[in-house]
Amino acid sequence: MIYSKFGKTDLEVSEIGFGAWPIGGKSWGDEKNDHEAIQALEKACDMGINLYDTCDAYGDGHSECLIGEFLKGRREQAVIVTKGGTNYRMPDRRKDFTRDYLMMCLDESLKRLQTEYIDVYLLHVPDVGWQDREKVFDTLKEMKESGKVRYTGLAMWGAEDTMHALAMDTKDTLDVLECPFNILNKSNVQVVELAKQREIAVLTSQPLASGVLTGKYKTGTVFGNGDNRQGFWTKERWEALAPDMEIIESCAEETGLSMTELALAYNLSYEGISCVIPGGRNPRQVEGNVRAAGKRLDRAVMERLMQTKGFTY
Repeated sequence: MIYSKFGKTDLEVSEIGFGAWPIGGKSWGDEKNDHEAIQALEKACDMGINLYDTCDAYGDGHSECLIGEFLKGRREQAVIVTKGGTNYRMPDRRKDFTRDYLMMCLDESLKRLQTEYIDVYLLHVPDVGWQDREKVFDTLKEMKESGKVRYTGLAMWGAEDTMHALAMDTKDTLDVLECPFNILNKSNVQVVELAKQREIAVLTSQPLASGVLTGKYKTGTVFGNGDNRQGFWTKERWEALAPDMEIIESCAEETGLSMTELALAYNLSYEGISCVIPGGRNPRQVEGNVRAAGKRLDRAVMERLMQTKGFTY
């Protein structure tokens, strides 16, 4: 495993982290398996991963509970990233970035994670309206000053809201940005470039395009009810991306890498990305992810992959 300085923070993080959304047990089409989840966390730790990315809404708190239990006795060895702002208590899972709600979320996360502090606390996709209306940067500053949070930032989706946040952050409140980024998803190219200029650490979520870039799913795969991928990976999207998938598969074959390794190496080779956080539901998936550690793609392969059409949102 390779470790590096995390933006302008004093944290040293593994270049591959543990994405803990799947172990929460909801939104991925399968029942949760806590036994496998703990085994996955054990494997991640054994293989040198020290950054664990979770959220209060992942499994409605269950992901945080698993990590808190797992990290008993080894808290100081870990970098915990968690998030708040999605009110999973409501049927529509609406957003809420009011100061009081976020402070409540922070305290509840601390309890579930069984820790006195969070290394990195991120707001979970506040749009422009929430950013301006609730003065979210003031809340993040208060969290830092409380001693309950070491570093703060945003976990975002598309570029428009993120670029607005970067423009509004005149007091360098943002230490970390998390955003979806992979060979197919071109939404946050500009975000990564600007974050690099400002020494903001970048965590990339969905580096495997929710499993599509592992090679496990073929063009035309239909995801079942209860799977968060169902609405996005439609027949039309599969068809539109088929030429890109052919290029990606060709690059994997030429480099001798698995599809997973190629996809993660793409992120690791992309200047400005600090850590990539693929999901790991079981030990086998974690091992496959960690095999990409230290791997980099040459310029010619990177250019071919960067030129794929992909998609934005």
